[in-house]
Parts: sequence; C-alpha cells; structure tokens
Amino acid sequence: MTDTTEQSEPVPGARFSATDTPVGIDGVEIAVFDGEAVLFDANSAMVHRLGAIAAAVWLCCDGSTDVATIIEQLIDVFELDGSELAGAIHETLERFADEGLLEGHDAPVRLALTPETTVADDGTEILTGPPDP
Repeated sequence: MTDTTEQSEPVPGARFSATDTPVGIDGVEIAVFDGEAVLFDANSAMVHRLGAIAAAVWLCCDGSTDVATIIEQLIDVFELDGSELAGAIHETLERFADEGLLEGHDAPVRLALTPETTVADDGTEILTGPPDP
C-alpha cells in the first residue's frame, strides 16, 4: 500500500474539500476504452474525452465517496506521488464542475450553431453560422 499521508494536505485554492462527496449529473453515459473514457452528456449534447485519471475520478463521483477517499484509492491504483495526484484530481473535479457535469454546478452557456443559408452572387448557397453576440 502506498503512503497516503501527503494527500490529506489541502490543495491551495481548491473548490472541493476533502469531505465533499461529488456526484455526477443524471443523463451522462460513459464508454471506457483501454483505460480512457468518453462521456456523453445528453442534457447538453456534449462529448467529453477523459484520460485514465479523469475517467477514474468520474467513476468515483457517486455521491458517497469523499474527495479524500478518491485520492487515497487512486494513489493505490496509479502508484503516483500523493500530492501530485491530489492536484490532478482536484483539477479534474474543477473541470467537471466547470462543464456542469457535477450536481450543484451549472453548465456553461453555449450557443448552438444554427445554419443560416445565404446566396452568393452566382446563386450558390453559402452555409454560415449565426452572427457573434
């Protein structure tokens, strides 16, 4: 078993405390490929590609596993330095929150590209996106 004393130190500026129990939002499907994963968020119709550590963090976002336990478990799985892995886990949780993939964190507002057809001088259609806001 790897020494986990390093992961108990708080990560400076972290949004998540050691006792927080992050939970993924409903409507997200996951597919795992060779240790990496792809998430499809049906709510926003967004696809997210995750590396091995991010995929493992996502699988731990079950609402009952706290951040300290996630770090402890993944230190054993990935056999990495505790403080380095703790930083990567916190960064991953921040990204999940920023993308609205965790309960209690809103997804960013994204403008959908709505095709607008315009016609060139020679009569051919030109497909353009909406104007910038």
